[in-house]
Amino acid sequence: MAVTVLEHLKFVSVDSVTHFRYMDSGPGKVTARDEYYKLSSRVQIDLAGDGTTYLQARGESGRNFIASYDFTGIGLHQAYWSYNLKSLYLGQRIGKHLEAQVGGIEFDAGVGSEMTYADNDGWLEGYRLRYTGLGPNLPEKISVTVGYVGDYSKPNVFSRLPRLGDENYIQLLAEKKLGATRSVSVEFDSLRSIRYTREALRWQKLPVPVTPDLTLETISRVTDNPSFGWAGTLNRNLDRKARVRAGVFYSHIPKGMFQDGTQQIFWNGDSYVLGKRIGPTVKIVPFKNFDVTLFGSSRLDNTPGTRYRGQIAVHYQLASLMSRIVR
Repeated sequence: MAVTVLEHLKFVSVDSVTHFRYMDSGPGKVTARDEYYKLSSRVQIDLAGDGTTYLQARGESGRNFIASYDFTGIGLHQAYWSYNLKSLYLGQRIGKHLEAQVGGIEFDAGVGSEMTYADNDGWLEGYRLRYTGLGPNLPEKISVTVGYVGDYSKPNVFSRLPRLGDENYIQLLAEKKLGATRSVSVEFDSLRSIRYTREALRWQKLPVPVTPDLTLETISRVTDNPSFGWAGTLNRNLDRKARVRAGVFYSHIPKGMFQDGTQQIFWNGDSYVLGKRIGPTVKIVPFKNFDVTLFGSSRLDNTPGTRYRGQIAVHYQLASLMSRIVR
């Protein structure tokens, strides 16, 4: 039986990250000066030999919806260890184009990012039906998701699976390629009966002298105190082998975008948070499956929270190594 399980086991991703982070909320108000760690793995077990029926799971460190890092004890905070199964869902492919998922599923960000949408570490319980390959001049992907978003301090998926009987979230999303270098996605979201629209454009090899890659995202809250936010990133490879990549981001997500009254009901990426933010990024890939990333952020308005943020992450990708070990 063990051999059979291993034959059907796939390591989609396995990541180990060591991370140093500095944050302050104002002069003399340092909130983090620590070394962190992150362990994350995503595995798939094919229940049918051809992979049409499968289980997929994400195990990860971090104690809440916006956290996948824990303290090593080096810095201002005491060491803390956590590792939870944050997502677990059953998938079924139906023919060549249709796929269904149920359980603790992942958010579908389209071609956008966590700047305007759910933090990449977050979770969702519900149901998704996805159709791909509609044909020429039509979206390559259309998906419908219905479920429950909440329980932000419960990282263990088994404590949240009873929410499959609840519903406070709906997403309708379409994604389309516009040639070899451009992709767009548009979506409608409803969270706690508050309506949103979100659009994203990713354009690689933009035809300008410095040939950067561009991502633009917009989000509109169209009911209950309407508001508008947007974000953008520019990135450029600094060498021919793409071992060094530099970029800059800007995001402006109003404070009330994800509030219901005075309560915040949703969290975008914790590196970007709310308000007006700008910062540089650098990614260095000295060899395969290893990279070093530098990230900075500065607050440009008076939104409460982090003023300055700086971090260095050392990242190992271990999926191929784990696959060789189990084989």
